[in-house]
Amino acid sequence: MDQQKIKTLMDRWTADAEFRRELRANPEDAVRKAGVELDAEEKAALRAMDWRLPDRELETRISKAFG
Repeated sequence: MDQQKIKTLMDRWTADAEFRRELRANPEDAVRKAGVELDAEEKAALRAMDWRLPDRELETRISKAFG
């Protein structure tokens, strides 16, 4: 994933509690609504994420998965 996509998602994750809730409920839809287009590999990584983890842990994993 390019750096701009990561920045967009991480900025939303940090600043927007509703976005975090949407990501937990339907990650692909939340990312699409945020205006970020993912390729098949990125979508697979998003689906593989354990969205039940605490926010801080997810933030770290998102950065690693898409960084």
